Amino acid sequence: MFRKSKADEFESFIAPYERGIYFTCLRILCHVQDAEDCAQDCILKAYRSFDSFRGDSEPSTWLYRIAYNCCVDYIKKRKGVVSLDALIDEGADFEDESDDISPYLSLEESERKRLLIEALSELPYIFRFPIVLCDLRGIDYDKAAQIMDIPIGTLKSRLNRARKKLKKILLKNRELFLSDDSLIDEGREINEL
Repeated sequence: MFRKSKADEFESFIAPYERGIYFTCLRILCHVQDAEDCAQDCILKAYRSFDSFRGDSEPSTWLYRIAYNCCVDYIKKRKGVVSLDALIDEGADFEDESDDISPYLSLEESERKRLLIEALSELPYIFRFPIVLCDLRGIDYDKAAQIMDIPIGTLKSRLNRARKKLKKILLKNRELFLSDDSLIDEGREINEL
């Protein structure tokens, strides 16, 4: 029997997470090129550390932790400045795009996403990360706290504050976010944006 090479094993290991890592970086950094660079850096760091992954946590937790650290390092290097120009110019590349929406609804949805990206970029990164991990990526609180290396109580507090700040920012464009008589019911409706 032939044993798979490290590269082959890693490729099989990372494949289900590559897209999620990229979109997590994109939503945190709000810039396509920066997200691509951070995602690539994350995958490279994961490859270099692949032999040391013991499986104590889920692979996704380990990988998102690396992505989180890459994004934090990038933001610190840029002193917290996040540019939206490239993301808005190129159009927000989100998962779960639906082809069967009317052109009007599609335009409204695009505008909602653009405004959400802008609103997220206004949040300090300590509040942006919990929103991205829990509300946009759907990661549970325990796992998100582990990824961020903070107590779960701190995570919940930051999420609560982040949701309030995000809601305040988004209410500037009420008509786009109140069409269904609700806005971010305890923050969980952000997933629908």
